[in-house]
Amino acid sequence: MWTLDEGITRLKEAGTKITAQRIAILKKLEGRMDHPSAEQIYQELKRDFPTISFATIYSTAQLLAEKKLIQILTIDDKRVNYDPNPGPHGHFRCTACGHIEDIPITESMVDTLKMGQDSVVSSIQLYMYGLCPSCNVR
Repeated sequence: MWTLDEGITRLKEAGTKITAQRIAILKKLEGRMDHPSAEQIYQELKRDFPTISFATIYSTAQLLAEKKLIQILTIDDKRVNYDPNPGPHGHFRCTACGHIEDIPITESMVDTLKMGQDSVVSSIQLYMYGLCPSCNVR
């Protein structure tokens, strides 16, 4: 995980203008364990930043992903979610309630998926779908 200061430093190093809205987005993502959507981030920020737009959220998220601070998840066909944990791991989405949780991925799992190829893996997007324990009981 990263800190707010690390996020600001990485954006500055890339020559990105540091605005109050970008700092607010960083603060909303810093240390989160859930996977908020752009809509959630917008709703959380609009009171303090009434002029914030979805375009600002999307463009800032793209910058953060390029700097390896977040992952942009396309696990849901209706919305984009953000994961502040940029490390290698997969995701499980409950098809009933929409909850998203992290799935650990080990190096041996990656080696198995590569099936003996000498490729160097730089990114992993593993999505699994099904019922979470709460929905499976119903």
